[in-house]
Amino acid sequence: MTASTQFWTHARLTGLLLFLVTLTHMAGFQIASSFAVPGNFAATGLKIAQNEGLYRLALLSYGVSSIFSVALAVTFALWLAPISRLGAGLVLGWRLFEAISSTIAWAIRFALVDNQTQPNLLGTPGVEALHRVLREVSNAAFDLGAIGLALAALIGFFILFQARSLPRLLSAIAILGAMLILVSSVVTLGLPETDIPSSIAFAVTLLSNLVIGLWLLVWGDRSPQAKLLAQQA
Repeated sequence: MTASTQFWTHARLTGLLLFLVTLTHMAGFQIASSFAVPGNFAATGLKIAQNEGLYRLALLSYGVSSIFSVALAVTFALWLAPISRLGAGLVLGWRLFEAISSTIAWAIRFALVDNQTQPNLLGTPGVEALHRVLREVSNAAFDLGAIGLALAALIGFFILFQARSLPRLLSAIAILGAMLILVSSVVTLGLPETDIPSSIAFAVTLLSNLVIGLWLLVWGDRSPQAKLLAQQA
């Protein structure tokens, strides 16, 4: 079977995985965020204890997103390789870095559930101090993962923008979101106390990822270069 007659091309697989990664990340983030009571450790712990199963499910959704991210890193790199091998290698490396960092972050959050809801020999002050330290480590891992995600998106979608493998508007929006995430994550990592409205950057990126994922699933890669590669396969 030639590449021109295959439905599940690297472009369509990338679209499917991009869609799944985005959905599972959004689900985990929205559910977990609903439990947070800013500045009130006890109230947050109480909300988690009252519905611990749902909270753990949200954290598990983060884990599923990280697993899908590994597969996405591979398919995205394979899709880009005929256009730019160097770019494909960089995208693969940064997306794997993002998946590993995010996995570490959600694993720490998963471990913190028991620390926040169960009796502890450290006492309330000790538990709060331990929680604060581990949460800062988790936040740093999330920020590092976001930086890896942003760099991979900048490189990958710039290549796609030049090759016209996607509508240029979609590539441009994805690049804009990646730039915003990169800046906000670097600032947050260096200055944790700084109040950066990173939610806007992530909203732009997540929404563009959903649209791009659906576009690739329906139309695949219809660029002139893709047709040429299919004819040569």
